[in-house]
Amino acid sequence: METVLNGALFHARTDPAFTTQALAAWSRPLLMTADPALLPGIADRLPHVATLPLTPEAATDRILAELAQTLSAQPQADCLIVDMGWAMNALWGGATIERWGAIADTAAERHGLPVLSLYDRELLVEDQLAAVFRAHRVFVAPSGVHDNPHWLPPRLLAKAPLDEQLSFLLGRVVPEFADQPFQQSRRPDLARGASPAWVPSQHRAVAAEASADRWHIHCLGPLKVYVAGGREIDWTLPGAAPRKSRALFAYLLSRGDTGCHADQLCEFLWPDNLSEDVKRARLRHAVSMLRKTLGGGNTVLRDRDSYRLNVPRGSWIDIRAFEQLCRRGLSLFKSGDLEAAIRVYEGAERLYRGDLFEDVGLDYVTSEYDDWCLPKRVWLHDMAVKLHHDMARVLRELGRLRPALDHAQAALRLDPSSESATIEAMTIFAAQGRFEAIERQVQQYHKANSEHGDCDTEGRVEAKARALLRDQT
Repeated sequence: METVLNGALFHARTDPAFTTQALAAWSRPLLMTADPALLPGIADRLPHVATLPLTPEAATDRILAELAQTLSAQPQADCLIVDMGWAMNALWGGATIERWGAIADTAAERHGLPVLSLYDRELLVEDQLAAVFRAHRVFVAPSGVHDNPHWLPPRLLAKAPLDEQLSFLLGRVVPEFADQPFQQSRRPDLARGASPAWVPSQHRAVAAEASADRWHIHCLGPLKVYVAGGREIDWTLPGAAPRKSRALFAYLLSRGDTGCHADQLCEFLWPDNLSEDVKRARLRHAVSMLRKTLGGGNTVLRDRDSYRLNVPRGSWIDIRAFEQLCRRGLSLFKSGDLEAAIRVYEGAERLYRGDLFEDVGLDYVTSEYDDWCLPKRVWLHDMAVKLHHDMARVLRELGRLRPALDHAQAALRLDPSSESATIEAMTIFAAQGRFEAIERQVQQYHKANSEHGDCDTEGRVEAKARALLRDQT
């Protein structure tokens, strides 16, 4: 068969025959994984199972060096299989997978053998799957090796303008166009950049989303923004007002491509009784300092009297990834795949570092002029409570009572009045034989609810406590 340089293989533990048949073309595959039992169907053909040395934070040179060391110890290997479980919970989501695609390309060419990246198809969420399309040249399946029409070489994925990316993609689909550039003029750059913000963008393209200038935005907990090259922006530039810069960034981010009128921004940032001229002058200064903070004049765009944040194509936002992981984990939980659910839930847990825009001043978050943040903050907070509750329940059903209790208590720290988390904690106490702790948990629940004006003592919590204590005998 033809040499596969950089391929992706989707597997499922419930369907080992699919993976076994897909790998039948290689007689001596080398598996890099933290789970030696990952591929039982090809165990007799594995010359070596290496402990996975890869982490999302590892530098490219280090990864390549470790791959070279592993391969040199097993020169008879005819294929390198890399378990991508290490990348599934990476904080930067799809960007980690895209970076890995470039590493796999380099490793395959350097060592002259195929590098197959193994993805658990039950664990992938949307952003990760889209990144897989951008990262790998081919897909491998029992039916053979299939070209990926969405793959871009690393040099094009990272830096090339959109017209070059699209020309390359068309050439992969239509061979006659493979070597024919579509920009025939001497100044093709004159036709670039036409992406009017007023065109609705309901669906994102799979292939052309990545950008070397992309941002990574962490909104859950303290607001952190990483710009090109992974540099974390510094809100405390000389002349800037950090509280206002963070608030302005968060507010514009929440408004998306529609942006916001200058009058709205003035009322948001300075609700006191200042003259309109003073507010507009202050707004111009605040926008100027935000542009400097973000690293360029085009980071905040102005269209007459409106402003919008110019977030680079393919930027990553933790809110979207958090919601996708929570939904995927719940789906796996309900289908009974508890081990997979925990793996996905752990990724969501890593992303929730605190309330939405935690370090944006309360005076901006509770603005009477525009309720832009609190409903989203409450929604995501409740999602985090449910996440810990569900993790506690899954771990209890798996018999892991100590970590189950940790998550039940984490849910109660987020919401001491949570009925479902209280019941889960009591259920775990009963499974541990700690029946005296059940009564303490009921008292804590009633104390928390009395502080909210709810003193109902005959609800589900009381009924569950009585049932658990009755079962003691």
